[in-house]
Amino acid sequence: MDTLHWTTEFLLRKGLDPQLVQWIALAVDLLLLLLISLVADFFARRIILSVIHAAVKRTKATWDDYFYDQKVFRNIAHLVPAGIVYESLPIVFNDIPGIIPILEKLVVLYILILFVSLVNRTLRALENWFTMTAKYANTPVRTISQVVRILAWFGAIISAISILTGMKAGAILGAFAGTTAILILVFQDTIKGLLANFQIHMYDLVKVGDWITFSNYGVDGDVMSIDLTTVKVQNFDKTVSTVPATAFVNDSFMNWRGMSEAGVRRIKRNIHIDITSIGHLDEGLFSSLSEIDLISTFVAQRQSEIDGTNKKKDTKGASLLNGRRQTNIGLYRKYIEFYLRNHPDINSDFTLMVRQLQPTTEGLPIEVYCFSATTEWTRYEEIIADIFDHLYAATSHFDLALFQSPTGADIRAVRPS
Repeated sequence: MDTLHWTTEFLLRKGLDPQLVQWIALAVDLLLLLLISLVADFFARRIILSVIHAAVKRTKATWDDYFYDQKVFRNIAHLVPAGIVYESLPIVFNDIPGIIPILEKLVVLYILILFVSLVNRTLRALENWFTMTAKYANTPVRTISQVVRILAWFGAIISAISILTGMKAGAILGAFAGTTAILILVFQDTIKGLLANFQIHMYDLVKVGDWITFSNYGVDGDVMSIDLTTVKVQNFDKTVSTVPATAFVNDSFMNWRGMSEAGVRRIKRNIHIDITSIGHLDEGLFSSLSEIDLISTFVAQRQSEIDGTNKKKDTKGASLLNGRRQTNIGLYRKYIEFYLRNHPDINSDFTLMVRQLQPTTEGLPIEVYCFSATTEWTRYEEIIADIFDHLYAATSHFDLALFQSPTGADIRAVRPS
């Protein structure tokens, strides 16, 4: 600056040591640069940030709130003083031109740090915004954010080396080309995890909040986070498990999300009937079952249908094998079906079925297949227990017996006295 240059010449004419004059000039230059920095910082903080804060409060959009909370705008404001200082260096230090390149490099490095910080804060704000927005809740924002952060730091390191050494960035990258194979070998797990993470989001395999069961890793709980190479799960015993992201692509696991979204949970359980207790209805059992409200109408209609069929075929003889007859097992299946359809905790809009399975050494399995009207675990277990308590007790009313492997008591009961 002309004034500062005149001051330096004035001090030299007064006979002061030239080296001392240079130090005085440097101190004055630094004070002047500090003054410029403070003014620029005051302008950025007090004016720019105040305007931005007022604008954020007035808008109805939510994204700017996340940006403000992560101090993205404050970081941008820091760039303003840095830019002003950089442009002021040739003017302030025109009397000491040799120091300008050094200071310019330092300011550029500072701006580079601010830029990387700005990228990190912006990505965190975007992560929070996308996570809280239902429309984007299942997008791989976290994975993309982590990749961009790594690239930003890598680019910043390359740029810093280029600034300090004077080498071109292309030449530095070329120097790294020879170590690419080693880097791939060292970071192969990270690379595999990154690819698996993209597949997890692309095919919607799992997302935060899902209840998953992963038997290979002893995992049974809710997904807490999906990171670059791992998926963190909080088990129902409150322990936390970490599963490699690649496992969700290569291995088999169970995701209960569909159940949660539907608001129902499947009940699939067998009742094993002793085959020796199955038989046709006699008059006494027919009369007894006709008094059960749930199936009384069905029993009467089915008997009328059977009687009409037997009459058309001119069935003769007193044997129960002549013509069609109702069976206790058939009516028991119908009773279970009607009982479930009228149960307040069973959702009849979904598949409801009572069927026979292939007989085994454990008797005749009657499979109950339906869906509870709740997914809450403890309530679900209570519903199952109440239903099967009743169905087990109901078998004796149909002259049926539940199958049970012989025990010591059974053997003692048939032993001759």
